[in-house]
Amino acid sequence: MEAYTGKQRVSGAFKKTFTDKEVHTDRVPAYPFMGQCNAQLIGASIKEFLLDPKVFVKAQVAAYERYRPDIILMQWDLLTDVEALGNELRFPENGMCISSKMALEDKGKLSSLQLADPKKDGRMPGYLEAMIEVKKIITESPVSPVIAGPWTIAIGLRGASELIRDAMKDPDYVHELMRFCTQQSIRSGEALVDLKIGPNYSEAPASCSLISPKMYRTLVFPYQKQVVDHFKEKKVGVGLHICGYTDPILEDMVNTGVTNISIDAPSDLAKAVEATRGKAVLIGNVNTGLFFSGTREEMKQAIKDCLDISPKDSGYILASGCEVPGVAPPEKVDWFMELANELGTYH
Repeated sequence: MEAYTGKQRVSGAFKKTFTDKEVHTDRVPAYPFMGQCNAQLIGASIKEFLLDPKVFVKAQVAAYERYRPDIILMQWDLLTDVEALGNELRFPENGMCISSKMALEDKGKLSSLQLADPKKDGRMPGYLEAMIEVKKIITESPVSPVIAGPWTIAIGLRGASELIRDAMKDPDYVHELMRFCTQQSIRSGEALVDLKIGPNYSEAPASCSLISPKMYRTLVFPYQKQVVDHFKEKKVGVGLHICGYTDPILEDMVNTGVTNISIDAPSDLAKAVEATRGKAVLIGNVNTGLFFSGTREEMKQAIKDCLDISPKDSGYILASGCEVPGVAPPEKVDWFMELANELGTYH
C-alpha cells in the first residue's frame, strides 16, 4: 500500500471540505495537541522547554520522531504576547507558566500600552525561530503554530474575573481593550505569514464554560472575525480553537470565516459536524484526560466514537480536544497514534 505523508492526508481533508475533488489517502489525518508533555522525551523540565527555544525545538522534533503525528503542533504557551506587553510571569519547574503580575491590574494603564513586536519583544522572537527550525527538520507533516487570539490576550492582561466584571459594568472599556488586543493578534499572525505559515488562534477562555453565548457574540466574535477578514484579504487561511463547551456558539465560530475549527471534549462532535460541513475542516475531540488516566480500551472507544460521528462528506482531522497534559505518560500518546492508524483507515 502506498505510504502517505501527513501533508497529503491533511491536504486531503481541506480539499474534501472546500472543493468537489475526490481525494484518495489511506486514513483520517490525526494528531494529539502536544506541547509541554514533550519536554520529558528529552529529559528537560517544562520551565526549560518554555524558556529555551532550542529545548522547545529539540522536544518537538523528538515527539515527531516518536509519534509520527500528521501535524506537529508548536504548542508553547499563550502568554508570550502579554509578557511582551508588560505582564510578569512565573515559571514553575514542571508546570505551565502563570502571570504573577498583570499589565492591566490598573485598567487605566490601557492608554499607555504599546503594541509588542513579535520579531523583537520578550520570548516572541524565540517562538518564531523555533517555528523556522522545526519546519526545516520536519518536511513531511505540517508544522502548525498556535498563538493567542484577542480575547485570550485581553484576559491575560486584565484577568478573567476582572474582565468579565468590566464587560457588565464598563463594556466600552472592554471594546477598547479588544481593539488593542486584535491589533496585537494580527501582528503576531503577520509575523507567521512572513514565514509563509498560516496562523492558528487559541481562544481558550472564549468558551461557554466561562462566558455566556451573548458575551461571546458581543465582545469576542466581532474581533475574531476582524482577524480572519484581515488574513482572508491576503488569501491566508486561519484556524480557531476554543477549549471547553462551545455547543451554543459553534455556528458563530464557523461564521468568523476560519478554514478550520478545533473543539474540545465537552462539545458535541455531531453538532460541530452539522455546523462545519462544507465550510470548515473540523478537528477534535478526544478527551485529553485519557492521555493521563485512561486505559487503552477507553482511548480506543473514544477514537472510535469520534470516527463514527465524523463527517463523511467534509474534511475531518482526528485530534485530542485540547493540549495533552504535561505529565501524560508517552506510551499513552503512542496508543493514540497506533489506534488512529488502526481505526482511521478509509474504506
